[in-house]
Amino acid sequence: MAATVAAIVLTGGCTTEAKDSKNATTTPSPSASPSASPTPSADPLATDKADVQTAYDRYWGVLTAAYAKADSSGTDLKIVASGSAYAQTESGLANLRKAGQVITGKTQHSGTAVDFKDGQKLKTAVITDCVDVSQWKPVDKKTGQEVVLPSQRLLRYITTLTAEKWPSGWVVIEEKFQDQTC
Repeated sequence: MAATVAAIVLTGGCTTEAKDSKNATTTPSPSASPSASPTPSADPLATDKADVQTAYDRYWGVLTAAYAKADSSGTDLKIVASGSAYAQTESGLANLRKAGQVITGKTQHSGTAVDFKDGQKLKTAVITDCVDVSQWKPVDKKTGQEVVLPSQRLLRYITTLTAEKWPSGWVVIEEKFQDQTC
């Protein structure tokens, strides 16, 4: 969606050319000079934010695929995550395997915000999101029965992720789950 908004903002300032006519004036109007360019986005980081959002969506897609089989093999986890985010996911997957469980369904996301940290070696983004796991269900792998979880657990919570722009693209390096509902 952010890419769509950016595309609309970037193309919104384009003008149409006057129809050819024998009587057309050769003096361009001030608003349609040959050197006019599309109106720049109000947010100079709009493209970066859209790229981070795309990477974030891909990250969650990879997590969903890995948790659905309790294994990251055959997924792009090593491409989309590194550092503690990668280690945390692998640890969670190992726990699922040990328990004989997989996770079915998908998470929902709302209120996603992307900010950038200044003064870092690599371009660094902080993503804050409300994650809804109410449709992400643990299931016994052998029986297919849903695993009953404590009723007091948070089904919607705030998570904060840090991503860095590597030569290969944006990579999530840290994910912190907040013990706070949203």
